[in-house]
Amino acid sequence: MFSSLRIQIIQPCTARCKWCGTYKKNPLFRKLQERGVADQVHDFYLDAVARFQPESLYVSGGEPLLLKGIGTYMAQLAKHVSRRIFLFTSFQFSAQVRERLDLEGMPWDKVILTHTTAGFDEEEWLDMTQGFPFDLYIDNIRKLGALPWRKQFKFILNHEFLQTEMSRFGRLISPDSSYHLSLKLMNNQAGDFGAKEIKKTREAVLDLLENGVQDLPKELSIETKITGEEAIEGFIAGDKGASCPYRNGPLELRFAFHRGNEKSAKLKYRFCPHFPPSKHYIFKTGRDNIDDIVVAYKLKKWHSWCAKCRLKLYVPKKKANP
Repeated sequence: MFSSLRIQIIQPCTARCKWCGTYKKNPLFRKLQERGVADQVHDFYLDAVARFQPESLYVSGGEPLLLKGIGTYMAQLAKHVSRRIFLFTSFQFSAQVRERLDLEGMPWDKVILTHTTAGFDEEEWLDMTQGFPFDLYIDNIRKLGALPWRKQFKFILNHEFLQTEMSRFGRLISPDSSYHLSLKLMNNQAGDFGAKEIKKTREAVLDLLENGVQDLPKELSIETKITGEEAIEGFIAGDKGASCPYRNGPLELRFAFHRGNEKSAKLKYRFCPHFPPSKHYIFKTGRDNIDDIVVAYKLKKWHSWCAKCRLKLYVPKKKANP
């Protein structure tokens, strides 16, 4: 039914990125693993993927690469995914941890190791990651990049020195044809979805969307189509989100961890990536039925949330006539 699914693995993350507070859930994630609730969540994901048979699956965390049996789990998921699995990583772990990753059984031909950069400037990197060694980060990329999966790296469109970052990536990583680069509007998972940063960089981003990014490294495979462009254009034209592709077909079902105890977990789910964090449905493992998700989608009550779409922040306010 849904062409893509997103799931969040219950696995502690060793990164301390400023823009993402997932690491604050590490103590809870460990408790959920000890009590078997994490397994309950991961089994539900298997059921959901088997039910909806997506073309694409996006797997985030925590740090899913650190999950015991991650290779085997990806293989189980891959049976029900027709095209590809995007497996997200921060690349922020020690060399010793990297060498102990449990990758046996990994469906290499279907998995794309995926990463969103904080910036390819060492000073900026150290600030944004609260001190993770830049040299180790680069070494992790090189070592894991040598494995036979494809790799996708996402760069942030509203970074001032985007072209420089991408050129530096090319020099430091020397990516081959198994690497693919793409652009993302921004990377800020704060409670306001980075509203201040969006407004501050809005004109520059709109210019890049209209005219493209100049002087990109010619040797790199780069996708310049940005998720959300159609919706932004529609909002500017005054259609109140009607042209957004997420409204016009079952494109995506997104799950994220919400709460958990010794018996079960509550997951948030929604059908569009651009709603603010407060807008979601709840699924409780061991209680709710997967059919409830289908009903929620078809009732379309979530269309009312489009009024809070963060992409509206990219639309300049109309100036009053003098």
